[in-house]
Amino acid sequence: MQTKTLKRIVQILILIIIGVVPFVYAGSLYFPYVSGKAYLLRSLIAIAFVFWVWLILKDKAYKPDFKNVLVIALLLFFLAQIISAFFGVDPGYSFFGSIERGEGVLQYGFWLTFFLILVSVFKTERDWKLLFAVFIIAAVLLSGLAWLTKALSPENPLVQNNPQYLQYQVQLHGASGNPAYFAAYLLFAIGFGFLAIERKFFISKFTNNLVLVAVGFFFITLTFTEIRGAWAGLGLGVLLFSLLAILFLRKTHRGLAYSLGAVVLAGLIFLAVLFVARDADFVENQRLLNRITEVADIWDSPSVRERILNWNIALKAFKERPVFGYGPENYGAAFNKYYNFRVGVSEPWFDRAHNQPLDTLAAVGVVGFSFYLFWLASAVFLISKVFREKKILSFILAAIFLAYFTQGLFLFDVPEVYYGLFPFLAYLVVASRQPLIAADKLPINADKKINGYLLIPAALLSLFIIYATAFVPYKANAAALQFFVFSETGRYEKSEPFLKQAFSIKSPYTFWEVRKRAGWQFSNVLEYEISEKTPPEKVEKIKEMYNFITDELEKFIAARPTDPQIYYVLGRVYRFGYEKLGFEDLGKAETVFQKSFQRSDVRVDYFSEYAKVLVLQGKFEEGEKLVKDYVARVDFYEYFPYTTLGHFYFVAEKYEQAFEEYEKARAVGYPFFEVEPEYARYLFVAENQGEYERVVDMAKAYLERWGPDADTYFNIAVGYLNLGEKETGKEFFLKALELKPEYEEYSSFFLE
Repeated sequence: MQTKTLKRIVQILILIIIGVVPFVYAGSLYFPYVSGKAYLLRSLIAIAFVFWVWLILKDKAYKPDFKNVLVIALLLFFLAQIISAFFGVDPGYSFFGSIERGEGVLQYGFWLTFFLILVSVFKTERDWKLLFAVFIIAAVLLSGLAWLTKALSPENPLVQNNPQYLQYQVQLHGASGNPAYFAAYLLFAIGFGFLAIERKFFISKFTNNLVLVAVGFFFITLTFTEIRGAWAGLGLGVLLFSLLAILFLRKTHRGLAYSLGAVVLAGLIFLAVLFVARDADFVENQRLLNRITEVADIWDSPSVRERILNWNIALKAFKERPVFGYGPENYGAAFNKYYNFRVGVSEPWFDRAHNQPLDTLAAVGVVGFSFYLFWLASAVFLISKVFREKKILSFILAAIFLAYFTQGLFLFDVPEVYYGLFPFLAYLVVASRQPLIAADKLPINADKKINGYLLIPAALLSLFIIYATAFVPYKANAAALQFFVFSETGRYEKSEPFLKQAFSIKSPYTFWEVRKRAGWQFSNVLEYEISEKTPPEKVEKIKEMYNFITDELEKFIAARPTDPQIYYVLGRVYRFGYEKLGFEDLGKAETVFQKSFQRSDVRVDYFSEYAKVLVLQGKFEEGEKLVKDYVARVDFYEYFPYTTLGHFYFVAEKYEQAFEEYEKARAVGYPFFEVEPEYARYLFVAENQGEYERVVDMAKAYLERWGPDADTYFNIAVGYLNLGEKETGKEFFLKALELKPEYEEYSSFFLE
């Protein structure tokens, strides 16, 4: 095969990664936005690897420049990750990651290979014109898909009562499944658009105008992702470009310098006015403006507060293991040890520090972090080399890099980032080394015959990689999801074979992961799907699965004791096994939670579950002491001791004591109406204690927060009825009846 043909094959495979993989959604897999993309990416890179080796054997001109400082830096950073993984708390997790993220040290190796291939086969102006065209077209289609998805989102009032889901529904996320990931991707799309225009990759004025329109589309789409980290990245990128242009081009491009100066000034004035007027109704009622200004109230913004506290946990993790860190992908173990309820209110199982530098510091320690800084510095160095010959191009490159780094201060690197980052870095290597060749005139050695046997190892390696990293984990992943689907619908006889199939597949990518996912799902089955009406044959099938799953989860704890979720999952399964199936496994649950305290002696999830187990064993006093000692030594929120102790008394059916604690929490400002289960508990114990004024007050607060709701109107009606205010109760009952006709059966209490 000729060199030119081999080059085209490799380029096409790389362009498929850039132009097709970001669209992949695998509904047959757990985490469909992640898993399918990861498996396809690995397969494409493995295939490209064979043709790339073949190409290098035929012509050494396509050998990567291993003398380039950025290439060296990225290779050293990869090596540092490998070393840190071996010294981390769970090397297996470091290398193979989770099915939720699809990352890990080996996955980074795939991305590094992707980068090396880019450096090797994209050398000319024509090559990069093609790559940027594919990237921009893909970004346009992804942006269009994001808007289409939003337009077709169902207007479900039940969903809209969930503020987190409502925000997710409003924010654009495209095919990435996460608006923050999509926003990071769009930063590169905007940068590549300007880069293509500045390089005059497209001769036609019409085409250049289309690219400019696309950039505008990306900017609007990025705005409506509502991701403040990406906004900050874009803003600082524009600011850097403007300042560099004003500083270095004010004489040769005076008009451009003055225009950019005006843009910077206008932007600063806008932000100043916006923050000064942040309490004005116009700002508070405009979602986009409010998203910007709420960062000023750090502790009132959950996402801002969580990030700051998470960063503090990352620093604690680094101080504990300063040399090699916790190991890549093991931040969850550090978060568990230094758990803070103020971070884990909405997401109790954080596995990232949400700050790429700090995440890296905690994961790979000072050794790996040094090489992380080295590759950042190498990129800056190459940009400075471009500056000597092409100032505007260097300003664009600097702006893109700063935008990437800035958004990374509030997120972490994900595939959506890598789709843009590694092509950017590869272009930086090529552009800094020499001017891009105008036509395809790369010096190429004459095609030479090669020994075909040299390709056999590369081909076999590629086949093994595809099989081991894509095909096998795909089978386990798909089987685990089928277990979820069938068990979710109560078809346990059909779910069991898929469960056993998923467990039998010995892939390091999925072996333990599918057990954890199955454990979560099975705990939900036990909690929600078993009742007195459950047919005996289904109960028997569930009992069979119970023995099978609990045995595997015990093995999980022995093999991966630093995983924070497994203790909670198995302990709950044992508890539900006692409550729903009659298994005498509360002692096992107690043992599991005692083990969990060795990993975290502050996580509320562990203590709450353990206290429930003690109550079920008749050890109320021991459980009460456990919870009281716990809340006495942790320092989270002012209300936290009262709600935690109140929940314990609620579970123990000590409703008088539960109400006393809930009232203490309410007195210090705890909004029970923000969390549905806790709101329901408050109403239950208040009604149990005959405190109908409190029922009415809390239900009205719920209405004020969430708007009209039939069940809440009915609760208020019942409250007024018991307070002897039947006419007022009637008014609220009629409102409930209007929204939910099923309440007609209670008409005799209010309308007669």
